[in-house]
Amino acid sequence: MPVTEGQIMNHSKQLKHRLFIGLMVSILAIGVAAANDSWLHVRVDENNGGGEDVRINIPLALIESILPAINSDEFSGGIIRLDDFEAEGIDLRELVSALRDAPDANFVTVNGDDGDVRVMKENGYIKIHADDDGDKVRVSLPLDIVDAMLEGGDNELNILAALKALSRGNHGDLVTVESDDTSVRVWVDSNADQ
Repeated sequence: MPVTEGQIMNHSKQLKHRLFIGLMVSILAIGVAAANDSWLHVRVDENNGGGEDVRINIPLALIESILPAINSDEFSGGIIRLDDFEAEGIDLRELVSALRDAPDANFVTVNGDDGDVRVMKENGYIKIHADDDGDKVRVSLPLDIVDAMLEGGDNELNILAALKALSRGNHGDLVTVESDDTSVRVWVDSNADQ
C-alpha cells in the first residue's frame, strides 16, 4: 500500500512534536538536576581534641522545600521579619545597589586594641574579615544573594529567595571561623559529601 504525502506530513508533524516534548522534558530535567546539585555544608572541628566534630550536608533543594512549612511570629514562608530593626531612613536596597556598582575596594578598615575589622567588595562579593585575639572570622556574601534576601518587604529578609540564588551558583566558602579551639566552615558546592 503506497504512503501518501498527507501521511508523511502527519508523521513528520508527530515526530517534530515528540522531539519538542522530549527536548522540553530534557531541559526541565537538567534544570531540576542542576538545582538539586547544590549542597549546603557546615563543618565544625574542635581543635583541642576533647570536643565533638560536626558535619552537616543538606541539599539546598531540601531546605527550599522545608522552609515554607515553618511558620512562627518572626519566620513565615521563608521570610524573616525584623520587627525591631530600625534602618533610620536607610534604604538597604539602594545601599546594596550602590555597592554593586562601586569598584572593588576596602570600604572600612578598623585597627584597634580589641581586634581588626575590614569590610570590602571583591569580585561581586561583600567580604567581612574580623580578627581578634587569634580568632579569625571571614564572611563572604555574593551580592546576588544579598539582593535576593532583600526581595521581601521593609524589615524583612527573604531567606527562601537567597537559597534559590545560592543554588544557581557554586559560591564556595560563605563563612569561616578559626580560633584556638574551634574551626567552623560553611560553604556551598555540588558535592554531596564533605
